[in-house]
Amino acid sequence: MGKRARKGREKAVQQADGKQEDGKKKEEFTPADKRFAGTLNYLARGIILGGSLALIASWLLPEVDMGRLISLGLLAGCLAGVTMKNINDKKQRR
Repeated sequence: MGKRARKGREKAVQQADGKQEDGKKKEEFTPADKRFAGTLNYLARGIILGGSLALIASWLLPEVDMGRLISLGLLAGCLAGVTMKNINDKKQRR
């Protein structure tokens, strides 16, 4: 392998590692990306929690339609996730 090819390969490896030519490590995620990922995290938690509680309730109440109860649980979980995110944002602003 020649010098030119070796230099190109080293440059490609540095870019793959996330380093710029001046040696500084570039940021992988912007603050907006991090905030969006946090929002998705809270939504996922809420959906899982709401669906789980609805499933348990459907076992305990056999006369209620299971599909309807689970869909309402998932919707309530979405709203709970948004509420958890808003409460956390208010705490961090203090």
